[in-house]
Amino acid sequence: MQLLLADIALALPAGGTFQYRVPDSLREKIQIGKRVFVFVRSRRMVGYVVGLSPTPLVQEVRDVDSVIDEEPILNEHFLKLTRWMSEYYLCSWGQAIEAVLPAPFKRGKTFMKSRSKPLCGGLETIHPAPLTLTEEQAHAFGQIQERVQKRQSQVFLLHGVTGSGKTEIYMHLIGGLLKESRGSIVLVPEIALTPQAVERFYSRFGDGLAVIHSRLSQGKRVEEWHRIRRGEAKVVVGARSAVFSPVRDLGLVVIDEEHDTSYKQEETPRYETRNVAKRRAEMEGAVLVLGSATPSLESFFEAGEKKIVCLSLRERIEKRPLPVVEVVDMRRERYREKGEKIFSDALEKNMREALSRKEQVMLFLNRRGFSTYLHCSSCGYVMTCKNCRISLTYHYDKGSLFCHVCHYRLASQRLCPACQKNYLHYFGMGTQKVESEAVRLFPDAKVARMDSDSMTKKDSHEALLRLFKKGEVEVLIGTQMITKGHDFPNVSLIGVISADTALHLPDFRAAERTFDLLTQVAGRAGRGDIPGKVVIQTHVPHHYAILAAKDHDYREFYEKEIVFRKELELPPFTHLIQLVLSGKAEKEVVRQILGLGKFLESRMDGRPFAVMGPAPCLVSKEKGLFRWNLYLKGPSIPEMGAWLKETLREFQKSRTVLTIDVDPQ
Repeated sequence: MQLLLADIALALPAGGTFQYRVPDSLREKIQIGKRVFVFVRSRRMVGYVVGLSPTPLVQEVRDVDSVIDEEPILNEHFLKLTRWMSEYYLCSWGQAIEAVLPAPFKRGKTFMKSRSKPLCGGLETIHPAPLTLTEEQAHAFGQIQERVQKRQSQVFLLHGVTGSGKTEIYMHLIGGLLKESRGSIVLVPEIALTPQAVERFYSRFGDGLAVIHSRLSQGKRVEEWHRIRRGEAKVVVGARSAVFSPVRDLGLVVIDEEHDTSYKQEETPRYETRNVAKRRAEMEGAVLVLGSATPSLESFFEAGEKKIVCLSLRERIEKRPLPVVEVVDMRRERYREKGEKIFSDALEKNMREALSRKEQVMLFLNRRGFSTYLHCSSCGYVMTCKNCRISLTYHYDKGSLFCHVCHYRLASQRLCPACQKNYLHYFGMGTQKVESEAVRLFPDAKVARMDSDSMTKKDSHEALLRLFKKGEVEVLIGTQMITKGHDFPNVSLIGVISADTALHLPDFRAAERTFDLLTQVAGRAGRGDIPGKVVIQTHVPHHYAILAAKDHDYREFYEKEIVFRKELELPPFTHLIQLVLSGKAEKEVVRQILGLGKFLESRMDGRPFAVMGPAPCLVSKEKGLFRWNLYLKGPSIPEMGAWLKETLREFQKSRTVLTIDVDPQ
């Protein structure tokens, strides 16, 4: 009998696949796309069959231990997609495969305990008739629908102001696909958005809906995966990983709030969801719709270059006006009050008026905790984390200082550890301090806070949003999780406590992220019949990102920001690959990163690449490891990636860990 060998992809950082002999007893069971158990040295691992061949590539091969699946769990599309991911994001094929599967599959499991009802079966199914589209909506729908029906892959950027009805267009497209028994995937950026999205889609599409996000238990996630694969669920709503749902006859992928940074995976493979969705849509003849009021510069640039099609929605539903935005110069407030002030006179006045009319208020500050750092006014010492090079944040309710990176906790201090004097003072503010001040100023108002400190229990996001929607909470204070996608008709006032939180970070995307956040948070006001108002507090009132957000003018911001990007040869005009070295000994990390930079420059051979750095990372010490980075800049990721992969094989590392991030956010 002819020798049969299997090419096995393993979730190891090593490149390439591994060859194993198929014993005669497994010949009839083994198949491309199935999982198998194999031994790597003495360790039994799950592997993925990606090829079968009679030709041995090495002299000695071990046997496949056993075949796990009765049917392949990876079809041809997913094998091609994961192969592309491994090449583009510079990881192994096995690591890419494991990114697309539920966690239990990686341990060799197939079925978990089944549920008798779909995950969202407790919700009421209304099946309302589709709303009539406006002229702008109908035009956008028609353009997309034409490509969907022809099964022609195309990327559309649906650029619509907040409240312009992008979701209704998605639903019309999905409804049309369901009539043909074709599938759709809708991605939303935050877990906090998922309950609201699920309610809305379930009321229209019922049990044909599946939900995928990271807060699901493993059993529920596997069961949803099987429902989708069997064709019982043809519409999938979820966060980033839902892009890998095994939808049958996929016709549409929607990425709502496509600009959001949560679409970037922070673990290997560090994929960008837009990029993966585009490649999957191309492979399966599906249409990709990127929806946002504040598109990423990369997407809007591609639209300008005619690489993708831009469709605009310039007006809100029922021609509701965009909220009036008032910018308050906090330098004047500080001068007048001679100290830090949380609520400007303008914000306090507007809050009193809104609450007196029984309207609701949302207050936004993208910083958790009570005070942002503890500082000694005698010697200048700042309390920092022992594991990470960042200041500890004071949490009033726990009476402790916390690190928001590694969760290190330290009891509140009376005396300075450096000089032993009683000159420690709390500086800055977080959402807890805003909440405390709101309760003091408005003792009769029902105030609640939504951030990752207060929303620790299961379904706590959903519970608080329901209370807010019912009017049982009048003032909602939160971080960026309150800025996206929520639709509360009784919210008439939005207060941005500090617009400057992210503006001065050493990040070339700081202005873009500030503009996005301000525009998105402003979009939560005036979505019903009540006119909306936004009060933005800032120390830099004349910054172009703040002025453009005040005028709800994306193009004004884009035209200023794109000049800066072009002058500095930054994305979207170039691509970046970040290389991070981390280790316990800082001197060794610095020595290695300096050596790596020189090594890469010596191997350029006239290529159009440039090395930027090295320098300490923004968080230069994290969880006990010192972190330095450098960037490789060039015109093409595939070209840079192939060269980098080959070049790094020659580079000798010591006691450091190298992490590669393609298209870092």
